[in-house]
Order: sequence, then structure tokens, then C-alpha cells
Amino acid sequence: MNLMTLYQERFQDTQDCRDQYTAMKKVCDELGLRYGRCEDDAKAMLKEKGITVPTTAQLKDATDKVEEGLHTILFL
Repeated sequence: MNLMTLYQERFQDTQDCRDQYTAMKKVCDELGLRYGRCEDDAKAMLKEKGITVPTTAQLKDATDKVEEGLHTILFL
């Protein structure tokens, strides 16, 4: 499955397209397929907040936010 090539069809409802994307993402999550979890992007985001030496929890939270942001962009 390639979430990057998922497009809303001409007469497809936006909610239906979102449901299709969400279903595909859930399958990827169940299979352990994850992408967009760039540690460098997470560290850069934390650095902007003034955190130069992040804890493991801070780094995980930031990485989760980076991944969520990527999925938001992909869906839009």
C-alpha cells in the first residue's frame, strides 16, 4: 500500500477518503510499518523549543509529533 498515491476520487466524499486513509494507516500500524519518524527532525523541533539534550521521553514525544505531522500533510 502506498499512502502517498491515495487520491480522493472525483465524486468521493471527503469523509470516505479520510476513512480509507485511516484504514490503510491502521493496517500499516498493525504490521509495524512506520515512516516519518525522523529523529533528526524531532531533535530540530526540540532545539527550537530550547531543549538541546532531550530525555528519551521528550525525544519519543517529538518523534510522534513529527510522524503525526507527516500523516496530516499526506492526507491533505
